[in-house]
Amino acid sequence: MSSLSTTKNKLSASKLGVPIFHRRRRDWTDDQKLIEQFSSIINSHPSLYDPSADSTINFLKHLNGIAGSGYRDNADALLIANWMRESLLALSRKNGNYDLRIHAIQLPSNLQEILHQQENNLTRNGFSRITPSLSTLFPDPKIRGFALERIQVLHRGDIVEYLNSLVSREKESLMGYSATIMDLIHICEHKLKLRKIPIVCRFETNECDIWVPSLKLGVEIRNYWDDNSRDSLISVLNTTNNNLKADFLTVVCPDDLSDLAFHSLREIERNKSVNNLSVIRIGDFGKFLDKIIEGNKVVPALKS
Repeated sequence: MSSLSTTKNKLSASKLGVPIFHRRRRDWTDDQKLIEQFSSIINSHPSLYDPSADSTINFLKHLNGIAGSGYRDNADALLIANWMRESLLALSRKNGNYDLRIHAIQLPSNLQEILHQQENNLTRNGFSRITPSLSTLFPDPKIRGFALERIQVLHRGDIVEYLNSLVSREKESLMGYSATIMDLIHICEHKLKLRKIPIVCRFETNECDIWVPSLKLGVEIRNYWDDNSRDSLISVLNTTNNNLKADFLTVVCPDDLSDLAFHSLREIERNKSVNNLSVIRIGDFGKFLDKIIEGNKVVPALKS
C-alpha cells in the first residue's frame, strides 16, 4: 500500500466553519433550523432585506406558512431549504466565507418558479405531466407489466394511488434494521453505477460489504454505532486490508446518525487505528468517490 494513498489522498469527513444545519440535509430538523435562522435574519436586518419589497414580503409569507403547517414531511420546507443551501454555497464561493449578518442573499422574485426548479432538480428531470405515463416511470417492460397488473388489481388503475402505496410501504420498511442496511448498500451501489465503476458485493465474514477493484476501495456499511462494535469493525477493516490490499477504506453511515454516534465512530479514523480509513455519511459518498477518482486519475472500467 503506497504512502500516497494513505496520506495525501486520504479523505476526511470533517467540515468545520459553518453551522451543521447549513450543510447537506440529514433530516427535517436541519431544514427547520435553517429556515428559522433565515426568517430571523431577514426580519432583523432591514438594511440587507428591504421590508417593503415584494420579494421580502412574499418570501417571509411563505416561510411563515411552512412554520404554520409544520416542518416534518413538508415538501415545501425541503425545497426552500435546499435552495437556501445552494445560495449559501454560492455565497461561500464568492466571498471565501460568509456571515449572514453582513452578506445578503438575493431573494427570488418568483418563489414558485424556484420551488418548481428545485423539485425538478431533486427528481433528476421532473415530470412534464400531472400524471406521468407508465412507460416514463417504468422503462423496463417486465417491471412495467408487473406494475400495470398491481395497479389494476389493487388500485383500480390509479397510478398516483399505487405510487403513494409504494412510498408508504418503503417508509415503514426503513424503520427496520435489515432494510436500512440494504438501502445504504443499494445507494452506494447506485452511486458507483452512475460512475460506471464495477463492484463486487462480498457479504463475507470479516470483509467489507462492497469491494471496488478499480479503486482498490473497500466499503463497509454501518447503520448504527456503539462503542461495543469498535473491535469487530476494526477487525473487518484490517482483514479487508490484509486480504485485498486496499488503498482506501470507508465506513458509510446514515445521514441521520446522531452527531454523538458519528463522532464516536470517527474516533477510529482520527486515532489512525486503520491508516487508510475515512468515515462518512451516505450523502457524501458520491463526492468521496469523485475525490478518489480525481486524486488518482482513475478511469473507471466500463462494463460491456
